[in-house]
Amino acid sequence: MLTELSPGRWSARVLVRDASGKRRDLARVSPLKVDRRGREVPDRTGQRALDAVLAAASAIRIDLGGELSSSTSVRQLWDIYRNHLVEQGRVGRTLERYDDVAKMFNTSFGGRGLLEVRTSAVEAFLAEVGHARGPGTMKIARNVLSGMFRYAVRKDAMPINPVRESQMPKNIEAKGRTGGAGDLSVEELRFILAAVRTSVLPCPRKLSKAERNRAVPVKAYTPPTVAEYCESADLADLVTLLAGSALRRSQALGLLWSDIDIDGRTLRTTGKIARVPGQGLVREENAAAASSKNRGGKIALPPFAVEMLKRRKAVLAARRLASPPDPDADALDLVFPSAVWTMRDPQNVGAEWRRVREALGIPDDIVPHSFRHAVATILDDAGLSARVTADVLGHVDPAMTQRHYMARGRTHEAAADVLHRAVSGDDN
Repeated sequence: MLTELSPGRWSARVLVRDASGKRRDLARVSPLKVDRRGREVPDRTGQRALDAVLAAASAIRIDLGGELSSSTSVRQLWDIYRNHLVEQGRVGRTLERYDDVAKMFNTSFGGRGLLEVRTSAVEAFLAEVGHARGPGTMKIARNVLSGMFRYAVRKDAMPINPVRESQMPKNIEAKGRTGGAGDLSVEELRFILAAVRTSVLPCPRKLSKAERNRAVPVKAYTPPTVAEYCESADLADLVTLLAGSALRRSQALGLLWSDIDIDGRTLRTTGKIARVPGQGLVREENAAAASSKNRGGKIALPPFAVEMLKRRKAVLAARRLASPPDPDADALDLVFPSAVWTMRDPQNVGAEWRRVREALGIPDDIVPHSFRHAVATILDDAGLSARVTADVLGHVDPAMTQRHYMARGRTHEAAADVLHRAVSGDDN
């Protein structure tokens, strides 16, 4: 309630519940405001008095035990929500991607209070991100915002989640290689597994942008073959394991020999390799990085992967005798260590794969994650249930495995055979 006490001076009153649940009558008068010459500026509409009493009421609401209120800004909400994600074990590359989109929405509307964010503002922001950065980043931005505001609703800072009803614009032009990992057929998978060990195609290094634009040509050299490069980069065994286990690249690089039961033909993932800002490469234990992407269930290995691991263990043992790791370094017993027995960067492995992919003429969307898709499709073709495939891939929800990992749009000759037998009555 606003009451004008005198011209340019108002009193504002509001009722608010305190921590005990008792209703309190708060009153504030127009705070003094002066211009550049020191003259008093009248509060002509009472807005200054109203702002003062609402600020006092917000402080009481914060005292109710919550860390958020309706006056919390989007930027403040992100800081609190980010700490919540860290407490939940969401670290590494995931937070890096979230921080990237947080910079964008903080620039766009980070100063707004939570109740000032409407669904229309969210949709306008998502359209801006989509046109500037592509549909992939737009989807990540929506997921981050939705999680933030869902957290605010849980903390009673706002009544509804404004992102929930938002719709992302359609027909956003992709920026660069997007659309996720491409699918591999069984024939393509066999070709890759053979090529990384036997291909004699040249495997030249990929030039940087500066080298490509350089007026003086790069010094000529004789590139290694694909097989030679994969051996020097220790890529062939890694590709074999990805195809035989459906592990993510970071999980495969984080495997310890204690995770593998060669006699039982199983492995269990206990951690992954990630690059953490300020720390560099770290091996995140499952207990410290628990998430749907880092589950630690056992995986049965096919014989071709077991045979590779047997050979690899013997080769690494011989290499350790010839060139032991630094005794002062706390080296992990990794299945895929670097040349100096340290952790390998998943990003560097991705760059090595791109070099091989280009040499073999493989499409750009075939990335290390494509081997997971290939395993899912092979298991689906074999008639195994989505639940079994989800367990192999470590997914919580089998429906997600079906939606995103099993290849679609293929020609199914078996379906035609079933229809023929049903219509013709021919069981042969």
